[in-house]
Amino acid sequence: MSRLSSFSPSRAFITAPARELGVADHPVFQALPLEARQRIEATGRLQRTQSFGRALAEHELHFVLNGAVGLFPGAGDICVSLVPAGAVQGWDRALWPTSPGPVAIPLVETLLFSTPAASILDTLGRDWLTRLVMLQAQQRLRGLEAEACCNASHAVLDRLAKWIVRLHEGSAGAPLHITQAQFGQMLGVQRTSVNVAAARLQALGLVRFGRGRVRILDLEGLRAASCCVAPAASLADRAAPVRAPESKSFLQAPESPLRRIA
Repeated sequence: MSRLSSFSPSRAFITAPARELGVADHPVFQALPLEARQRIEATGRLQRTQSFGRALAEHELHFVLNGAVGLFPGAGDICVSLVPAGAVQGWDRALWPTSPGPVAIPLVETLLFSTPAASILDTLGRDWLTRLVMLQAQQRLRGLEAEACCNASHAVLDRLAKWIVRLHEGSAGAPLHITQAQFGQMLGVQRTSVNVAAARLQALGLVRFGRGRVRILDLEGLRAASCCVAPAASLADRAAPVRAPESKSFLQAPESPLRRIA
């Protein structure tokens, strides 16, 4: 039975060079019904974005093929969630296009396939999308709670190491083009605090910073120095397990959809 799930993308997808990826390679796209896939391909487009470039369009659904997108609250002071490669940003915008939401900003060079969110609503239907967003809600809330706890209890050095690992994984190991000032924006701290933490990581031989680039020298050592790396996947705007719309049992299931979380 076809399912949309919060599965991890295959290693082949994660490690593939961005130039070789298309929306057909995206794991969530592959789990959608044929009609939805055809509509997405017909109405969407590939786009490459720069690190901390223009915010993503709010009225579109974004399949992240390579890179990583950060979600910032309205004030844009701190990154509260991550949408990595293999995830999708914007399901809720298809249902509530005028409701306020976080600002989605590429954190590194990112390859996306974007399509009008309204076309997804027309194809999949409001009932199916409502259940999907409901199933995501608890997962995303747990991720936000973990991130808030991390921000309140861990030192800047630990959090900086965590985000470098996350961005490295989301970019399939490609060089990270990001400044210490931008790290400060992500972490919600002053640049001077990032400078001190970066100098310490560099002194430990874990990374090298220079001219807006970050080069990882010891990935395992960086993981050991970081905090909360494991919850990264749970912060993604991925679909929780849901049967596809063509499944009659999904649409007519009498029990709460939250019971279907795997």
